[in-house]
Amino acid sequence: MSGPSNQQLDVELLRQIIEEMIPLNKFLGLKLESCDLAGFRVSTRLAQRPEFIGNPIRQMAHGGIISFLIDATAGAAAALSVSDTSSIDKIATIDMRVDYLKPAKGSALLATAAVVHSGSRVIVVRSDVFDDLGSLVALGSNVFNVAR
Repeated sequence: MSGPSNQQLDVELLRQIIEEMIPLNKFLGLKLESCDLAGFRVSTRLAQRPEFIGNPIRQMAHGGIISFLIDATAGAAAALSVSDTSSIDKIATIDMRVDYLKPAKGSALLATAAVVHSGSRVIVVRSDVFDDLGSLVALGSNVFNVAR
């Protein structure tokens, strides 16, 4: 998925990549909520669906859905930190940690991710996941490799 060389991402291109170009994101319904291009921060929203329930008795989102949300949102933030869009397809998750804090309630999950380090080979991103009632439900940390 390489784009024009030496061109930074803009909001609409980022939205297109997140919502349309990545098949899993599109299938699950991930939406770009907001982004700070200069600050390398991204927020996404994922509407809860019955298929995302991991515990039918407690009606809790499956942990895999929360992990997906962290990885996808962190990847988008990481993409903002590369100097040109031709490098986006060279970003890959090499490590990820998720700390689940409490069950997610409500009808949607909101993830926010911010780059804390962007080097020539490695990008580190921290994420928070909230339910739509405002509760912090998970924390994430991703390390991405940038192949050169």
